[in-house]
Amino acid sequence: MKISLSRNISITIVSLLISSTAFAAMDIDSRVIQLENQQQVCAKTPYGTQTALPRTEGYSWSLSFDVLYWHANINGTEFAAKDEKNKVTIPIKAHAKGIDFKWNWGIRIGLGYNFAHDSWDFRGQYTWSNTSGSRSVASDPEGLIKPVIASPYMITGAFDPDELFEYCQSATSQHNFGYRAIDLELGRVYSISGTLSLRPHWGLTTAWIHQEQMTRYTGGSLLNTNSVYVKNDCKFWGLGPCLGLDSRWHLGYGLSIFSNIASSLLVGSFAIEQKQSYTGIAENKIELNANPQALSPTTQMQIGLCYDKCIRNNTQHIGVGLGFEVQQWWRQNQMINSDDASEYKNQSLSMHGLTLDIQWDF
Repeated sequence: MKISLSRNISITIVSLLISSTAFAAMDIDSRVIQLENQQQVCAKTPYGTQTALPRTEGYSWSLSFDVLYWHANINGTEFAAKDEKNKVTIPIKAHAKGIDFKWNWGIRIGLGYNFAHDSWDFRGQYTWSNTSGSRSVASDPEGLIKPVIASPYMITGAFDPDELFEYCQSATSQHNFGYRAIDLELGRVYSISGTLSLRPHWGLTTAWIHQEQMTRYTGGSLLNTNSVYVKNDCKFWGLGPCLGLDSRWHLGYGLSIFSNIASSLLVGSFAIEQKQSYTGIAENKIELNANPQALSPTTQMQIGLCYDKCIRNNTQHIGVGLGFEVQQWWRQNQMINSDDASEYKNQSLSMHGLTLDIQWDF
């Protein structure tokens, strides 16, 4: 009897242990399944739950088209200095005149792929923007114009203190600017809270920047009806790594505020050329060229408002955003200094304006 009783007690204890273990395992499995379902719901219905950046179910392709309306600012475009008093000796008080650039249209085209695993994505985009600007300066009746980028020896072709090209009556300059860039980036979406999501990304940036400035000086006792013509040309190509962070604050009903920032460090080369000529003497010409190597850092920032909506049972997504964008490029205007051919202007440039973004994930 004692043996059978102890044996029954042992069997009961073992059964209880097995049962509790099984129920515990079932409880863990159910919790894991529940968490997975919650994650799937967040991924499948980002606009209803607003816990992640907009994504379609599983993997998908992404197309984007941006309309750009930008304005460029380029340092170092000064070509003439206007003096109110007609004198060319020290002391001289003059105000330098640079180029006023126009607002111009541009485009940005993007292609991406959204991976089904862990919210990773890959994107590539191409940006195209052109602009130009011009300015003319004329002297006052008792004033003069001092040339800034022309050689003082252009007229005589030799050092002659009595006939240095130091002033004229009018100056006109035009600056053409072309910008091309390709950005490749790999990123991942993180849901920080129900109203905030972040997308850090990294990749490569390559850019082609072309600047061309043409200036003409006319009039004065030395030039009369002749002109001194100066053409500066600066071409840049660079390649380098890029790091960035995109953020999204969800407001509800598909609306959200976005704020993006990215920075690149491009290793590049310049092709610089300067040509000067004097219409009075055909032989009076100057041609300078150089190919310096330089690091060109750049930063891009965006802020704006966007609207997103999933269609076709969350298999496709459409997004529209409007924002203000700024790009700053350092050490870009490397045109040759006329006073010292071994030095370059080494000035920065910037672009800013409105960006209208249309995106389709399918």
